[in-house]
Amino acid sequence: MLVADHDLMPWSVVDDVQLDARVRSQAERLLARGRQNVTSLQARAGTLNARESRLLWRGLIRPIPRVASPAAESGTRFHAWAERFIDAYDDDQIMDAASIGTSADATASDAVGTGRVAQSRDAMLADLDAREATADGKERRLILWQRRLAASRWASRRPAWTERQIVVAMPQLSGSIVNGKLDAVFYGGLDDADGAAGDTQGVTKRYTIVDWKTGKRPTSPDDIAEKLVQLDWYRLLLAAVEHVPLDSIDATLYYLNEPDEGRRELHARAKTEDEILAELSSGIPEQSDND
Repeated sequence: MLVADHDLMPWSVVDDVQLDARVRSQAERLLARGRQNVTSLQARAGTLNARESRLLWRGLIRPIPRVASPAAESGTRFHAWAERFIDAYDDDQIMDAASIGTSADATASDAVGTGRVAQSRDAMLADLDAREATADGKERRLILWQRRLAASRWASRRPAWTERQIVVAMPQLSGSIVNGKLDAVFYGGLDDADGAAGDTQGVTKRYTIVDWKTGKRPTSPDDIAEKLVQLDWYRLLLAAVEHVPLDSIDATLYYLNEPDEGRRELHARAKTEDEILAELSSGIPEQSDND
């Protein structure tokens, strides 16, 4: 469709390689004029695979509505459930699960007028039991993910934010505006003893970002490194917006499909800001008055 639309692609192309190059060039010009997101920066830095990059660039030039796959739909449902479950950390102070990026220290009064009925964790787990009795295969997989989260160490950790949308101008990136959404942020570090209980004495870590993954856990070193780039950006964004040192933020991917609980987490490397910017500098579009 891109090739047939002369308004979007007025050039002749001989093969898919040339088409992809043209599309990427046009998409980068669009990005240079506006806000960046973590996915587009990963694509520019070459940390997405060929198929993911092609879908991103072509979607920027000619957005096409897509019907969500069953797996994507299940993932969306899980993330919505996880947000409510994590927010119900303190059943005496259930917060508004519909508010994006609201601190989990909020009280139940914040939920007034939202149209959402907050649930305790006990009620949510009882609902899993009721659903499981009549669930089909897809629903059982979703319930399995939900039970794994409920049984994980993160269920007992004190949350700071869920589904937090961050938009920040990064002076380190010539003022580029970058946005991203954090699935969950907990107080303290990956080590449960490092600030997780809210103590400040001797604490080295302020926050841990957790990104829930419903896909397959990568196994090769290259694939793992590719996935962890996302966490580098998330750490950088949260440090910038909260004005805390980068080394006070941990991050991990959590693979709910992984049967072995000990293999579900993939931790971000303890990279410095300079290391992250050096590795991902190609992900920042050049700003030009000639574009």
